[in-house]
Amino acid sequence: MTELTIGAKAGIVAGICYGIIAGVLNTITYAVFWDSIDELIIEGGGPVTLTLGALIPMIFINAIIGGIIGGILFGLIYALLYKSLPGSTSVKKGISLALIFWFILSVLFGYITVFYLGIAFYGVNVLFGFIAACIWGYLLGHFWEKYSVSKPINTPTVE
Repeated sequence: MTELTIGAKAGIVAGICYGIIAGVLNTITYAVFWDSIDELIIEGGGPVTLTLGALIPMIFINAIIGGIIGGILFGLIYALLYKSLPGSTSVKKGISLALIFWFILSVLFGYITVFYLGIAFYGVNVLFGFIAACIWGYLLGHFWEKYSVSKPINTPTVE
């Protein structure tokens, strides 16, 4: 397999696992901050009857789809940058790339949520994003190694 194929394949599998974890963490976040989120939805002219229970399936579906799409992109970028990433193993390289993405997406771009949902929501998102990014990076490195290993050819042995 080419490196890009390995990266995409590892990224998809890691992305699905990440999506499940992110779905759980997002559900916890939404449950804790539901009053603020619900108030924002109502102020924005959204449906007043939206409940957290109705939203949970959408949270999981979005997290898994986002994990798959993000996983493909993450895996391709990982494959392209593999030799220049810091770290001595595939797992360490995956975690280092994931932490770069976490910082850009959660810490920098995620700051916009402060204006809508407050600093506590932002802080929880940054913390949960860090946890999920570390897991995603670990999984990407793990599956990179798994799919990169060439399988031995079965050759008959002489006894």
